[in-house]
Amino acid sequence: MFNISFGEIFVFLVIALIILGPEKLPQTLRSVMIKYQNFRKTLNKIQQDFENELELVELKQLMDQELKKIKENEEKLKAQLAQMQQDIDHFHDDTPRVKSTPHQSSALTYIFVQDHHIQVPYHKDFFIQSHEVKQVA
Repeated sequence: MFNISFGEIFVFLVIALIILGPEKLPQTLRSVMIKYQNFRKTLNKIQQDFENELELVELKQLMDQELKKIKENEEKLKAQLAQMQQDIDHFHDDTPRVKSTPHQSSALTYIFVQDHHIQVPYHKDFFIQSHEVKQVA
């Protein structure tokens, strides 16, 4: 971290031994090591906090991108739903109206489709769907 070689450390210890003496050197080394460990812990904590903040920023950007995609998809779905509703309304407007009247002599009913001159025999066990006659299950 400080780019200090072993020789430089040895020279530093010899100078400290001469200045402090053999009685105070161990106590001084302990206090220096404790302060160095506290300094390293603080640096590591700052580095970890910084990395966490960067990760949060990246996650926020990713979340914003996904939220934008969701909103775009929501708009597309709303447009498709509106188009489908228009198609359904247009289909209902174009669908001929059906009237049924009972026939006097049997259980059959004739269906008269408006705007068309079609008479189809109709019985309660059958129904008409898409111009086909199907039996009711």
